[in-house]
Amino acid sequence: MLFAPTEMNPGSLAIAYHHGMKLAPSKFLLLTALVLCGCASTLDQDGALALAPYHIAEGGRIVVEAHLNDQGPFRFALDTGSSISVVFDKLRKQLELDSATGKLVIIHGLVTSGKYPIFNISRLKVGHESWVDARIAVLPGETAASEGIDGLLGIDFLRRYAVGFSVEDRVLRLYPPDLVRDRSYRGWASVPLERVNIGERGAMLYFFDVEIEGKAVPALFDLGAGQNLINWPAASSLGLAPTRREDREILSGALESTSVVAQFKASEVKTAGIRWRDELFLVADLGIFETIRKADTPFTILGSGLFNQRDFVIDFVSNRVLVRVAMDEADEPQ
Repeated sequence: MLFAPTEMNPGSLAIAYHHGMKLAPSKFLLLTALVLCGCASTLDQDGALALAPYHIAEGGRIVVEAHLNDQGPFRFALDTGSSISVVFDKLRKQLELDSATGKLVIIHGLVTSGKYPIFNISRLKVGHESWVDARIAVLPGETAASEGIDGLLGIDFLRRYAVGFSVEDRVLRLYPPDLVRDRSYRGWASVPLERVNIGERGAMLYFFDVEIEGKAVPALFDLGAGQNLINWPAASSLGLAPTRREDREILSGALESTSVVAQFKASEVKTAGIRWRDELFLVADLGIFETIRKADTPFTILGSGLFNQRDFVIDFVSNRVLVRVAMDEADEPQ
């Protein structure tokens, strides 16, 4: 995940954050505000501008193929926790990108931060859709988080479309951004997203609320995350006693790695329309929690596990995610 500015002056710095994790797959949760009823039972497929086959990488991330400067294909993970798209340095060298813009972003990782260059890409192509004159950040790619992928497709790319994900067809669809606006879908849950600008340069991220053990906790919508993460204040507010881990599992971000020291399993994670049971959370006090929220504020990061098991579409125009809900996932009526 990355925070990034909308525009930077030469030599200036903007706030960015990357949170790429390589962990065992896990379910992810998000707030369902209501189940919409309407005239459509599935998302329109004939209106797609581009179709791109995907695969689920180790750790649960959604990976598609992309071409850069008419070379490739290369493997890119979808990352709604990234406000800027990224390539790792190995791919930069392969593409012989040597004309940096002279601009930098500050990348906030799980624990540490660093300054990294912005490069111009003539063309970034997914399916039949091209992003011309793209500006992307280049990261070293020295941790396990970069294994198996060449880069990240962040909010700056994804917001150009309404993004549809189909489990049955195993493809990602890029729709015109206003295609699903004001539409409703029978059997789909609507998850409202709160768009928040963070930092002086207004790095854009999306948030939602979720109930864990009956208590509301704010969450970051992060398809780049492969596991549920929660800070100690949130765990304490839930009245839980997380179990200390003895195996010291390594949590890898794009810039650094750190040990996982505790975890807990929530018996119930609930939204307005959906409920999950026995969800695992890793507990840590990471620098990124303080970057996003105050250190003593309960907070969690939830991501790809919920989505890679069911159809969904991200409607950036209406700030919502539509998720197809199975009968056994629906909340019991009160």
